[in-house]
Amino acid sequence: MLNTFQAIRKATVLFARRLLFRDHQLIEPPEIERTSHVPITLQSLPVEILLHVFSFLELQPYLISHGVCKDWKRLLPLTELHPIRGRMLDLYRRIMSTPNFEKALPWTLDNMQPFDRQTYIDGLLRLYPVIPAEFRMWILEWPNCLAIRCTWPSLPVFRSRCHDCQRRPGVNWLGYAPTNPHLYAVVYRRGTPDVKVIPALLIWRETSITDWLIFDQDEPDLFGRVYVNDFIDGATSAVIPYPGQDPWYINEPYPDWIAYMEYLWECTASALEVNPLLQLPDEPLVLPIVVCYNMAWDTTLPTFPWAQRDDVLRLARNPQNH
Repeated sequence: MLNTFQAIRKATVLFARRLLFRDHQLIEPPEIERTSHVPITLQSLPVEILLHVFSFLELQPYLISHGVCKDWKRLLPLTELHPIRGRMLDLYRRIMSTPNFEKALPWTLDNMQPFDRQTYIDGLLRLYPVIPAEFRMWILEWPNCLAIRCTWPSLPVFRSRCHDCQRRPGVNWLGYAPTNPHLYAVVYRRGTPDVKVIPALLIWRETSITDWLIFDQDEPDLFGRVYVNDFIDGATSAVIPYPGQDPWYINEPYPDWIAYMEYLWECTASALEVNPLLQLPDEPLVLPIVVCYNMAWDTTLPTFPWAQRDDVLRLARNPQNH
């Protein structure tokens, strides 16, 4: 009986892959010892097995599967999804339930470029062995047509001067060289004997503001967090604040990428309720892109690539030299 159950479970997974992912190589399921002549289909399987299969679905197949039949539509909400995928699903539903959410989409749909998600992830892995799980799953599974606040690797890189429900002002540095993504060296514990440089992904720059996703797995309190550094608040663009840096200064990071996206959608939802605040022509970036270390110019890079981290560490230890 146990062997039969395991065989059915394996066949179910293969059937699901063929049905949901169009894997035409899976023409026939493995042979199963049958005790009856009733054919085994997905619909005939026990609910527990179906829910187990559904739990492996990525976000977009999970959403599409609601349209397969009434039984699946009833069962899918009972599926125990991966916790990160569950949070993404909650955000997706929040977006869908926002009045007039479709008004935030036209610019994104008109400017989205072809994008190989796995190539982007592989490019980051060549630079650093671990990617924050929330960011990785977001890149691989989130519907690109719902890119929030223009923050997506395959959207254009220029200086936006629009501030409305479709766009945010600043530069989408996440889209800089999407086929060859970069990590950058940012400073941590500046001004202490323990000063170090850590890898981070540059997300966005807007005048005095710089957004970073931290990749350093050796700093568990930082790994996967998103820091928004603002010169106006006393931060600098290439330095990650740490507790005790300045007693009066507080920069509370977003705990992970999903929380950061949730915040950006809140900004979008608020913008849907008002008239456009700013609509000016976009400005192309001046090529070649230059590094203005630790400065607040959003059309330049605030620090050097991770491969030049030793140079950044020397600058951090000798601030009078820059």
